[in-house]
Amino acid sequence: MTDATDDRVQPAPEGAEPSVPASFASSEPFASSEPFATPAPQPFTQSERVGRGIALALLIIPAGVIVWTVLWNIGFIASIVTWGVAIGAVWLYRVGSKARVTRAAFWGIIAIVAVTIVLSLLAGIFTDLVAALKIPLGDALADDRVWGLFWDNLFTNGDMWQSLLPSVLLALLFAVLGCFTTLRRASRESRA
Repeated sequence: MTDATDDRVQPAPEGAEPSVPASFASSEPFASSEPFATPAPQPFTQSERVGRGIALALLIIPAGVIVWTVLWNIGFIASIVTWGVAIGAVWLYRVGSKARVTRAAFWGIIAIVAVTIVLSLLAGIFTDLVAALKIPLGDALADDRVWGLFWDNLFTNGDMWQSLLPSVLLALLFAVLGCFTTLRRASRESRA
């Protein structure tokens, strides 16, 4: 026996749109037919991608500073460090953002390379001071007096800068040469 008020869904004839019973009709559409289904992941917005990529690319800074400082203490200034920093920053950005380098990301990568170069030079100067004081690096890192002497020399010691200026200028020249090609490619990619 069938009733005209039966709410069961009847199969629609071929070629016709299926009808929905009145008891299931509502003004809000269902997101999923399964009540406990996991919603599909939404794609990241552009700013989220850039933020995630830049955050991961920041990991290259300590690596670059360590390698630069080791080479500085050996007496070797090489463009390969900033080349590695630039390539590492671009690679880490792509891994983190899962996207190509955008214009905003390009400027973020430039900032990462610049910060790495500045911190590397400061770390090199700090290790020179520690070597002159003849104390272990671990002790110097924890000693406030060494840090005070470092900052004092950095801002007030003209003789130190006069002796370091050729090395610093050469290091900056090699730094620019090392990262120029990689950053130029990243710039082209960001404009595409």
